Amino acid sequence: MKKLVPDPPASELLQLDPPNLSFQDLPSIEECEQLLSALIHTVNHTTTVLIDSGPGLTRDAMGMNIRLLCRAIHALSNHTSTHILEQCHER
Repeated sequence: MKKLVPDPPASELLQLDPPNLSFQDLPSIEECEQLLSALIHTVNHTTTVLIDSGPGLTRDAMGMNIRLLCRAIHALSNHTSTHILEQCHER
């Protein structure tokens, strides 16, 4: 079946794959928890803007922001998980 309305062309911005993030100076676990909370809150708000935006530059930028925020959340979560595992092995 043919589509009546074609899909919009893919955005060049959304085709970029941001690299994984890592920290040079690792934050403390308490700082990680605060950062994770702030980043998750920011993702929630950014998602709202993404959903409320029509196709275009704003929507593409919000999509990329979400991807970058998720990379930061992943890096912080990995650091926190590694730290917790190290503490368990020390006991």
